[in-house]
Amino acid sequence: MALDFVAGCIGGCAGIVAGHPLDTLKVHIQSGRGSPLQCAKSLLRGGTISNIYRGVWAPLGGIAAVNAIVFGAYGNTRRALSEPDSLKTHAMAGAAAGALQSLACAPVELIKTRQQLASAGEGMPNGAWAGARHIVKIGGFKALFRGLGITVARDSPAFAIYFTSYEFMTRGDKSVSRVFTAGGVAGALSWVILYPIDVVKSRLQGDAIGKYSGAWDCFVKSIRSDGWRCMTRGVVAVTLRAFISNGACFTAVAWTEQAWQHCSSGSAVKTLAQAAVISDAVRHHESPDLRFDI
Repeated sequence: MALDFVAGCIGGCAGIVAGHPLDTLKVHIQSGRGSPLQCAKSLLRGGTISNIYRGVWAPLGGIAAVNAIVFGAYGNTRRALSEPDSLKTHAMAGAAAGALQSLACAPVELIKTRQQLASAGEGMPNGAWAGARHIVKIGGFKALFRGLGITVARDSPAFAIYFTSYEFMTRGDKSVSRVFTAGGVAGALSWVILYPIDVVKSRLQGDAIGKYSGAWDCFVKSIRSDGWRCMTRGVVAVTLRAFISNGACFTAVAWTEQAWQHCSSGSAVKTLAQAAVISDAVRHHESPDLRFDI
């Protein structure tokens, strides 16, 4: 469990840092703020990267909790089932991990989305905790969990696809290039298949004025106002972001596990060597008075 937690945290941080700029672009496109090119120009206006990394502290701040749940629930569910190495077990464990992590992920993503969409005059602070306090002050504690249901509907099947496809592609080959490619493809696949759900989630969580009463109302109103095309708006950006972010995440996880095993084996060898030296010293300096006939 400790390894699951540490590897998950390191991998999650790597994925967030690598993929956050494209995630910001995705949220702006999904919210109807223009074409991908128009949104990219708007975010890069001024020549700084501060806009594209706006809201990054919320997912980084919550990465420990989210990945402790994801990799902990995934690993423990796999080990608890009768066939831990079967693809069916990986799918079930991934679905369980996705559903459980939504409890932590929903408020983190709500804060991130509000900060990504906030303009200068809205008074939305940049920090993760400051953003959470701002939302609670305006809408109460319940406001932090707006979009929880739609997050579960997205993440439970997404993580089932994610872990199963990754396992399938890396069986027999854990090289760095294969891990990065498999992680990227698994992430992109899980996002593309469930992308319309993510569009509704982003619009619902980005709604700071109460325009939508819930996920279904958000879906219906979005279709009426923007047509069915809005459900695929930004899919190119999210596919690219998912490949880069999840490739980096799984590569960092694999490296962490290898480093952990190397350190553990090194400690074990050192302990055995020390024990051998002590045993040898005892044999050579053993007192004749301490010998017994058996």
